[in-house]
Amino acid sequence: MKNRILENIGWLVMDRFLMLFLQFFVGIKVANYYGSETYGVYSYALAIIGFSPIILEVMNGRVIKEYYGEDFNRVVSVVSTFKKLASLGILLVVIVLGHFIGGSREFYYLLVLLALENVIISATGGIENYFEFKLLSKNMVVANNIVKFLSYGLQYGGILLGYSIMIIPGIRIVTGIIRWIILERFYIKTFGVRVKNILDLNLMKKIIGESYYLWISFIAFIVYTQVDRVMIGSILGDREVGVYTIAVQLSSILAILITPFQNSVYPKLMELFRKNYGEYRKKYLQMNCIFTQVYLVITIISMVVVKYAFPYVYSREYSGAVVCYFILCISIFFKANGALQTGHMTLKKITKKSFYKTLGGLFINMGLNLYLIPRYGIYGAAWATGITQIFTMFLFDFFIKEYREQFLIQFKSFNPFNMVI
Repeated sequence: MKNRILENIGWLVMDRFLMLFLQFFVGIKVANYYGSETYGVYSYALAIIGFSPIILEVMNGRVIKEYYGEDFNRVVSVVSTFKKLASLGILLVVIVLGHFIGGSREFYYLLVLLALENVIISATGGIENYFEFKLLSKNMVVANNIVKFLSYGLQYGGILLGYSIMIIPGIRIVTGIIRWIILERFYIKTFGVRVKNILDLNLMKKIIGESYYLWISFIAFIVYTQVDRVMIGSILGDREVGVYTIAVQLSSILAILITPFQNSVYPKLMELFRKNYGEYRKKYLQMNCIFTQVYLVITIISMVVVKYAFPYVYSREYSGAVVCYFILCISIFFKANGALQTGHMTLKKITKKSFYKTLGGLFINMGLNLYLIPRYGIYGAAWATGITQIFTMFLFDFFIKEYREQFLIQFKSFNPFNMVI
């Protein structure tokens, strides 16, 4: 099991690293070629579509994994059907409401194209979740990497040929369809069954019911991680959105290990939790401590690298992103420190009060953004995100009885000696 977990983490990390490397390389070309104004419009549209998981994640991935059994394909099919229908609904809303949203025609068309891409990406959600559960992320990574090379290669070609920024989402749509086909073929080859369109309302109701409090928490999380760019666009303009987006992209590279670690370790922790809670707690502390210490070192190194490498990579108009990145590093570090808490709450079935954490975080973030952005610009938005993460991923847990255990584990994780138990 341990080797399979490490292998799965390796594949997921490679997938995210390659994606971020290509995104970084081509993203630099996109940002520098189109300039902060046009790139800011594109980033603003991405930020709005970034709210779509509010609907798509009403079925929590960890809750779904508890329903897999002999008839796993039915669960995969139901989840996939739900995500297709939900993303289609989002597309229709964007098409209709887009006419009433202020902005240029370019902004509207970007919104529609990105919403269409969202439909295509969401269609494979059930398959991807099952591959992760079976620790078979290799199949998913292979499909993703084939498509990413093609997608970013075509995007780079579009820039060289002088196309407008509309070519970027257009290419993402085409390559997204190819990815969908490849993943479905891998699924059929691996498990011998085909994903169907099944609308099982009873199963959906059960999963959604158990996911409810995690979903409410997720809504608040999405809002306060996306709202900063929307508020920057409204208060400061598109150019500042473009600069801030560069900082966010750099912080995404720093966060590369978090999701693979969460998804790969969860099955092992779930197994220990069911067998022996004492052993589970020890393993939880050890894994969390190792991950926290790793991120402490990575974060410090990344700040030095970004400081000296940035001027050689991005044009001068994006220079403000460096300080923003330093501030956002606080957010990523505390996110890494609390990487296992959602899985812990799910296993102990104590997700209900996570709603209060993230709702509190939402109010803190909105208030800080409203106060800090007009005074300190994009730096204020970065501080709002960092402070909010400290409260939601760490401090709030001390004041909630059910979550004090995970607070203590995260606190003890700052001590490197807890890596060896």
